[in-house]
Amino acid sequence: MTPPERPALKFGIITDIHYAPEESAAAVTTACSLDRCVSLWQETGTEFVIQLGDLISREGAEAEADLLAVREMLARYPGPMVHVPGNHCLAVPAEKLFRLLAIPSPYYSFAEGGIRFIVLHCMDVSVLSEPENEDDRLMLTYYRDELQSLFYCGAVGTRQLEWLTTELDTSLRNREPVIVLCHLPLLEETTDAKHGLLWNHEAVTEIILRYTNVRACFSGHYHPGAYALRNGIHFLVIPGFITRNEPPCFPCGTVEISGGRLRINATDGRVLRDLDFRKVIS
Repeated sequence: MTPPERPALKFGIITDIHYAPEESAAAVTTACSLDRCVSLWQETGTEFVIQLGDLISREGAEAEADLLAVREMLARYPGPMVHVPGNHCLAVPAEKLFRLLAIPSPYYSFAEGGIRFIVLHCMDVSVLSEPENEDDRLMLTYYRDELQSLFYCGAVGTRQLEWLTTELDTSLRNREPVIVLCHLPLLEETTDAKHGLLWNHEAVTEIILRYTNVRACFSGHYHPGAYALRNGIHFLVIPGFITRNEPPCFPCGTVEISGGRLRINATDGRVLRDLDFRKVIS
């Protein structure tokens, strides 16, 4: 049966800021552009903001200072901010990164407006993470050494895959629509060879596509942005803040879910996407 309509939900969205203060002019324009994003989110009445990863660009000693600086810029937004860990973010050690951004766990879920949001840690298995178990060590060896996959991408680990299945089982029993959040794209057609995608994207999408209550997957990483529809699920790659002056000129935006539609609006009022959010939950 078709579930009843739910109250409208509106949240802000932004990805791939890549704060780079070594270029003073770029740092100033970043601050100004982020101020406009914060103003947009406040003026449009968003309930929270999703930041999809890659807040910073630099590595080494400067990474933590850069993270604190861009966190300060975003802190002008008075509401909750959901941070999804990106590959560049791990230039700051994971434990410190999660603490500084108040990320409750490397991967987690939360509910807003009757929708279950599932946050994946795409660098769970990577050259920047210590494998949790033998299966993850073998996975790292396979992708890094045998396939020679892009070193700046990563995979969802075995325990996280089990957790994802459990979360989706629970959400289905509770008749919750689901939006999955992952910094790295999950489908080959939503990225390119340079940017890459989640190493074990096939394993993750195989799980996601089994569930009739999954409505959308939001990712970043591929700066031009992309879209694909698979088994009735919208796979949305949000354009990067860093390429805000290039088409589609999308520094940030708002997402509104109401009346069975999912609409992504740009800062200038353009509708980036207007999609059907209704789906039969069996």
